[in-house]
Amino acid sequence: MFDLDETLIHCNESMEVQSDIIIPIIFPTGETIEAGINIRPFCRDLLKEISKYFEIIIFTASHENYASKVIEYLDPDNLYVDHKLYRD
Repeated sequence: MFDLDETLIHCNESMEVQSDIIIPIIFPTGETIEAGINIRPFCRDLLKEISKYFEIIIFTASHENYASKVIEYLDPDNLYVDHKLYRD
């Protein structure tokens, strides 16, 4: 089981900080923000390797609309992450 924020990734609060990727997030209110995300080194390699031996669960206190976009970026083909747990 992995916590998404501050373990697998870091979300930058300021767009002035360099990010690995920028993900557009649309909230249920219709508001859209650009989230700058830094991926921890070897994160994808880790997920790929341990998925051979373990069921992977990613949890977060963040909202699903944000976290699902980040997890989709980490595992675009849904090969490694078995379960996702969000704030709700």
